[in-house]
Amino acid sequence: MEPRTFFSAIRKSLFAIAIAIIAVPVSAHSFPNADPLEKSADIKYLGAENQALVFNVTYNNADASRFFVTIRDENGGTIFQNAFTDSKFNKNFILRGTDVRKVFFIISDKKNRYTESFEISTETRVIENVVVKKIS
Repeated sequence: MEPRTFFSAIRKSLFAIAIAIIAVPVSAHSFPNADPLEKSADIKYLGAENQALVFNVTYNNADASRFFVTIRDENGGTIFQNAFTDSKFNKNFILRGTDVRKVFFIISDKKNRYTESFEISTETRVIENVVVKKIS
């Protein structure tokens, strides 16, 4: 092998390695929403208040894009729907007088093709404790 050919091959290899070193970090930063954990929604049941169910909905929306919160009943009827652009969404929802056994919370961001759904099942029980005590 001639010295020129050998050095030419080494030069081409070093050039390819330099391109790879530069290209990999640049491509890693070009996808800011690639991590599915960055866009995460959570719903917590806070309890009952004046015969209403209270839920806390949080959603991490780092790029503050427009997203929808939709609440549907078990028949698919819309109870609530609204658009938000909060980057750190944290809101309490009060469902008054709902006789439905299932409620669905849907958080959707159409721009980023993100949708997360939650199914909440409710069951109401009435417990009556009656104690009869003879006094005399």
